[in-house]
Amino acid sequence: MKKRIVTIVMLSVMFGVMPTLTFSAQSNTNKSAKSEMKQSGKEAKNAGKSLGSNVKEGKVVKGGKEFGKHTASSAKHAAKGTAKGAKTTAKATSKAAKKTGKTVKKAVTP
Repeated sequence: MKKRIVTIVMLSVMFGVMPTLTFSAQSNTNKSAKSEMKQSGKEAKNAGKSLGSNVKEGKVVKGGKEFGKHTASSAKHAAKGTAKGAKTTAKATSKAAKKTGKTVKKAVTP
């Protein structure tokens, strides 16, 4: 199997074709703070569902483990959303402050 993959990659490099790699970078395309927060809510919902269904089946430990995984993912997305929102707000505030500074400078200068 490894020989086959290596052969395909080598041939594609020789012919200048890049193979499509299924194990490439993460495919998370949340571009805005809103989409990150939305994903956080979905993960929180999944946390509760997985805990409830596992406890119902009598698998308390597995339920706790799944709950923890989903909660961690939810917190990660919430933090990313907060960071993106803060960055956007900081940029907008900076632009407004520069614009105000220029306006005040013109008004004060005789």
